[in-house]
This record gives sequence, C-alpha cells and structure tokens, in this order.
Amino acid sequence: MKEYLWKDKFQVFLSIIILLVLWEVIALSINNNIYLPTLGEVGKSIKYTITDEKFIFHIYSSMSRAVLSFIVALIMAILLGVLASFSNFFRNFLKPINSLVMSIPTMILVVLAIIWFNKNDTPFIVGFAIVFPIFYDAVVSAILNLDKKLLQMTQIYNFNIKDKILKVYFPAIKFQIVGIMLSTFSLALKVVVAGEVYGQPTYGMGTVIQLEKINFNTSGIFAWIIIIAFISFLLDKLQKIIEKRAFRWKN
Repeated sequence: MKEYLWKDKFQVFLSIIILLVLWEVIALSINNNIYLPTLGEVGKSIKYTITDEKFIFHIYSSMSRAVLSFIVALIMAILLGVLASFSNFFRNFLKPINSLVMSIPTMILVVLAIIWFNKNDTPFIVGFAIVFPIFYDAVVSAILNLDKKLLQMTQIYNFNIKDKILKVYFPAIKFQIVGIMLSTFSLALKVVVAGEVYGQPTYGMGTVIQLEKINFNTSGIFAWIIIIAFISFLLDKLQKIIEKRAFRWKN
C-alpha cells in the first residue's frame, strides 16, 4: 500500500515538473510576458504580492465574504430544508426558485447583483446564491431518504421531538453536509472572487486581479491564481481532517 502511495506521489510530482518545464519553454518561445510570463516573473510577482501591505486586507476581505455567505446559506438551507422536508407545499413552492438559481450562469448572477446591490454586497450575494441550493438539496435529501425502519423505531420507543431531532435528523443532515462542506466553501470563495472582479469593492482578491488585468500584468494575475490555488489546497487538507473526525466510525 505504501509503495503505491509513494508511486502516486512521485507521478504527481513528475507531472508538476513536466508542466513547469513546458510553461517555461513556451514562455521563452513566445517572449511576451503579456501573453505568458516566465516562471521567474511569476515568482517575482508572488513575492511582490505577499509583501504588499494590503495583501492581508485583500485575503481577509475575500475570505470574510466567503465565510459570511457560506454560514448564512448553511443556516438558511437547514431551516428551509427541514421545513420543506415536512411540507409538500413548501417544498414544491421552493422547487422552481431553487432550480432557477441553479440554472443561471454565475456571471449573469454577478451582473444582476451589481445592478441590484452595491459593490461591497455583490460578492456576498453571489456567494450565497450559489451555495444555498447545494446545501438546501443536501438537507432535503438527507431527511427524505432516512431509513423508514429507523423512523418506525422512533415511534416504537416513543422518541420525543427533541430526541428525534438530535439522534435521527441531525446526524443524517450532518452526514450529508460535512462531506460537501469545504468543497462547497471552496466554490463559494471562487464565486466571491468572481463577484469582486466585476463588483470592484475596496478590498478583495478579485479587485486586485481586475487591476492587474487593466495594467496588462499577466504575471500578477498568475501570482493570485497560485495564491488562491494554495488556499484551496489548505482547505482540501482541512476537509480531510474534518471528515476523519466526523466519520470516525468509518475507519
């Protein structure tokens, strides 16, 4: 098992090296840093970006918008999802709204949010609109797909409402949500950054990316892409830790 694990890691590492070499060769061949900067130029941009005094403000602003939209969407999804699970009318009422939001392209949502809200609220609104349907469907699915025998058992042993919620419904919702939680947060972060690119709030990673675009600083754009990719990598590691602790019974 360890042999295959090391073999996989080596192949991934080799793939990264090959891609970086191809990048450098193509960049040198083109010889135009607007189209494709060299690795050295991107490295300098990363150093300049992370040493800038406003770097932390941009990271914090984007992360706080993503966290806020994520938390609000999660709370609303649980409340409305539980209500929809026990009410056919409410579930059918929300179905077309939920389907419409999920079918609208992200960029169109960004444009509408810019029209309807101010530039600082746009990233939050877009993040919420993208994340809410995912959590809502997960909550409804968790409750509606509960084992019927388990529900019958609660009736046989006369579970009160509190025990049903804590020992039956909550674990089912937790099981559904924890597995998608951080991948959904990563999606929320990316959508928030996209909203910042168009909304241009005072601080935010998307705001800086748009400024780099206006200045034709492609290496600066790649620098932020790498920074966002690194944040996503850390979130992925965090998700694995949370899943292990939440689902210890699987091990």
